Amino acid sequence: MPLPSASTQRRAPQQARATLRRARFLEVAAQLIAQSSYEAVTMTAIAEQAGASIGTLYDYFPDKPSIAMALMTRYTEETDEQWKALLHESHTLTRTALADLFVEGALRLAHERPAYLPLIGAPVAYRRSQSLRRPLRKTIVKALRTMNPKLTDDRAFIHAEVIVQLIKGLLSVYREAIPKERERVVEEFKKLMRFYLLESLQ
Repeated sequence: MPLPSASTQRRAPQQARATLRRARFLEVAAQLIAQSSYEAVTMTAIAEQAGASIGTLYDYFPDKPSIAMALMTRYTEETDEQWKALLHESHTLTRTALADLFVEGALRLAHERPAYLPLIGAPVAYRRSQSLRRPLRKTIVKALRTMNPKLTDDRAFIHAEVIVQLIKGLLSVYREAIPKERERVVEEFKKLMRFYLLESLQ
């Protein structure tokens, strides 16, 4: 078996350092965005907080929107996986409990990523392709069909899309609400989600 070349041996540590540095930039950016807002955070502040030069930061991210896109991509991928875990036991829930899970679960996942809510309102055109959006819809479809096995795939996917849009609306309204109004926002969206599930899963 041939031994790794000297260039390969050098490249592996360099790649590992680059991965760690990129992750550090994203971690710092997320902390700063959560503390203030997307608009208030600057590339200079991110570089300084990360202990790097602004030039090094630009080597990884050409501008602030690219950082926002990287964070949103990471958060979306993570939450897709966590929705699978949250909905794994959906067959044990009533329709009302499932509706509440969609609302409470969405907020829980958002709060676990403090920069998520501020980034929702950022002027960044983040949109996933249909193929990347499909896994979450399939997870929801599976949960819905445990409630009503008579649902066709087409109908279940439409219901899943409506649920996703309700969740997006919840997060948007919740983000804009002042703290004392947020509990009311949650209750109103629970009503919407309960009504929709009770009607659509008959």
